[in-house]
Amino acid sequence: MTFTYQMTVEDAVSFQKELIHHTEEHERRRKVWMKYMRAILIGIGYVGTLFFPYRPESTALHILTAVTVGFLFALLLTPLLNDLYAPYMLRLNRRFLQKSQTWPKETTLQFYETHVEVHSVSTNIHRTTQVPWASIKKVNEDETYRFLYYEEDEALIIPKARQGISEAEQLEIDQTLEKYLSTSPNV
Repeated sequence: MTFTYQMTVEDAVSFQKELIHHTEEHERRRKVWMKYMRAILIGIGYVGTLFFPYRPESTALHILTAVTVGFLFALLLTPLLNDLYAPYMLRLNRRFLQKSQTWPKETTLQFYETHVEVHSVSTNIHRTTQVPWASIKKVNEDETYRFLYYEEDEALIIPKARQGISEAEQLEIDQTLEKYLSTSPNV
C-alpha cells in the first residue's frame, strides 16, 4: 500500500506540540524553565517593592517585606508561567522550522508486511526511514494526526484527513495499523 501527501510546517509543529505534552524531556525542560522564571519573578517583585513610597524605619523589615512580596509575586504568577511554557516552545519551534527552507516535503508512506517505509523529498534532500512494526513503542493521535513512536522523541506522522488521502485510503490505513500494531492509540 502506498500513500503520497505533502508534509508542511504545520504538520511538524503538530508533532512538536505532541512532544511538549507527552515526553519526559519536555517535562524536565518545563521544570527548569519554571525555576528560572520564578527567580526572575522574585527579582521583579523585590525590585518593585524598593520603589514603594512607604518605607519601614528598619532596614531589616524593609528587606523582609521586599523578599516576601517577591515570593508572593512568583507564587501568584506560577500557574500563568506553567501555561506559557507550551506556547513559548511552539513559537520557537515554528520559527526554527519556517527558517529551515525545507517545507513542504513530498512524502510517500508505504506499508509492508514487516515494516513501514517513509520517503520524504524536499529541495535536494531525499530521506528514507524504515521502521519495523515491532519497534513501534506507542501510538498517539489527535484530531488530525497519528504519531507512531519508534523512539521517545521520534515518530512517523500520519495525517488522518488530508488532501490527497481519500476516505477509502484512510479506512485502509486504519485497518493496516490495527492489523500490524499491538498497541492501541492514546488520544
